[in-house]
Amino acid sequence: MDELILERPTLRRAVLEPGDTYQQFGALPWRRDKKGDVRILLVTSRERGRWLCPKGWIVEGRTAAESAAQEAFEEAGVFGDIGALALGSYGYEKILRDQSSVDCRVTMYGLRVRGTLLQWRERGERKRRWCGLHEAIDLVSDGGLGDLLREIAVDDRILESRGADRSR
Repeated sequence: MDELILERPTLRRAVLEPGDTYQQFGALPWRRDKKGDVRILLVTSRERGRWLCPKGWIVEGRTAAESAAQEAFEEAGVFGDIGALALGSYGYEKILRDQSSVDCRVTMYGLRVRGTLLQWRERGERKRRWCGLHEAIDLVSDGGLGDLLREIAVDDRILESRGADRSR
């Protein structure tokens, strides 16, 4: 079994057990270009270099959406307005260091990017890439994430309709 150390406000340990399904939360960082087209920010995974969206575990004391925004900040070096409502979810099989696997369910929130850092926490471990929706669909390796991106490509206004609650 892999022991996962969550480096968050309160350090805690969780042992991932095959056969269980684990909940993660992810951010879909996006912005519009000068033409009004949606651009998506993808990052690579640490171990295999696969293109994906920032995702991770719940941060103690934060909401699911806030946890997703924190992952985008750490993994991609971006910040902005996180969606108040989830865009959707998908499942994937997480391969652990010992080559066993666990099932994960990722609930995704849109993150309208307002700023991109030149230096960020995981800069040395990941690459990031802005791309159009259709290019993102072709690049991502998780089929469920690709399906979610296809739904957004049909009507990208979902990104704004599930946007951040600005009354907070």
